[in-house]
Amino acid sequence: MIELVVAVCLIDQPNRCKDVTLNFEGQSVNASQCMMNGQIEMAKWIGDHPNWVIQNWHCGVAGRSANL
Repeated sequence: MIELVVAVCLIDQPNRCKDVTLNFEGQSVNASQCMMNGQIEMAKWIGDHPNWVIQNWHCGVAGRSANL
C-alpha cells in the first residue's frame, strides 16, 4: 500500500503543524500514481479541513515514511 504524507499547519497558528497520512489501497497503486493523484486527495482533505494549509508532501510505502 502507498501512503501520501502531508505536512499541514493551521492558517491562524502557522507554528502549529502536524503530518497527515492518506493511504491509497490496492496493489496497482504505485508511487508515481500517488504523486499524480495526491493533489486531488490533498484538495479533498483541505476542503474538509479549511483551517489548515499544506506545507509539504511526499509519497512512500505505507508505514515506512518518516516525518517531513
